[in-house]
Amino acid sequence: MLQHKSRIVVILLTMVCLIFGARGAALAKGPMNQLQVAVDEIMEILQSNELKGTDQKEKRKQLVLNVVVDMFDFREMARSSLGPSWNDLTAEEQDKFVGLFTSLIEERYIGKIDSYNNQKVIYKKERIKGSMAIIYTAIVDNELEIPIDYKLKEDQGKWLIHDLKIENVSLIANYRRDFDGILRKEQFAGLVKKIEEQLENSKHQN
Repeated sequence: MLQHKSRIVVILLTMVCLIFGARGAALAKGPMNQLQVAVDEIMEILQSNELKGTDQKEKRKQLVLNVVVDMFDFREMARSSLGPSWNDLTAEEQDKFVGLFTSLIEERYIGKIDSYNNQKVIYKKERIKGSMAIIYTAIVDNELEIPIDYKLKEDQGKWLIHDLKIENVSLIANYRRDFDGILRKEQFAGLVKKIEEQLENSKHQN
C-alpha cells in the first residue's frame, strides 16, 4: 500500500547527495546555493575509506542524516501528506505522525545510502517567488536523465524542502494517495500501525 516506483529509491539516494553541497558556502543566501551547501561533506562520507564496509554502515547513515535533517521541513511534509485529515488529529497525534513520517523517509530513502553509485547531477535553474522557490535539476544515471524539481519555502532566512517531483510526480502527492486509502478504511490508528510495522520490517531487513 505504501509502495512507490522501484526507481525512486535509487533516485532519492542520489538526491541526498545533490541536496547538500559546496563547502565554504555555509552562508549562501539563495535556495540553489543552500541546496549545494554540503555535497562535499556527503561525498566525503560516502567515499571515505575509513567509513567503508558493512561494520560502518550505521555510522555512515547517521553522519548523512546529521546533514540531511536540517534541510527538510518534515512537519510540513507530514501535514501535506495527510491533507485535510491533518486537522482532525489532536496535537499529540500530529506530533506522533510527524515522528513516524520522518522515520519513514529516513528509513526508505536515506537509510539505503550505499546504493549511491556516482550518478551525475545537473543544476538547471531556480525560480523564486516571494518565500517560495523551485529548483530544477536532473540526475544522469548512465545515459538516462531523470528530472527532479525541489519545492522549497523560506523560513527565517533558511530555505527548507517541503516537496519534490521526480519525473513530474510529487513525492507528497504519492504519499497522500496511499495514506488516504488507508485512512478511509482503517482511520488514523490503522495508518499508524501500518507505518510502524513497515519501519519494524525495514529494521530486520537491514
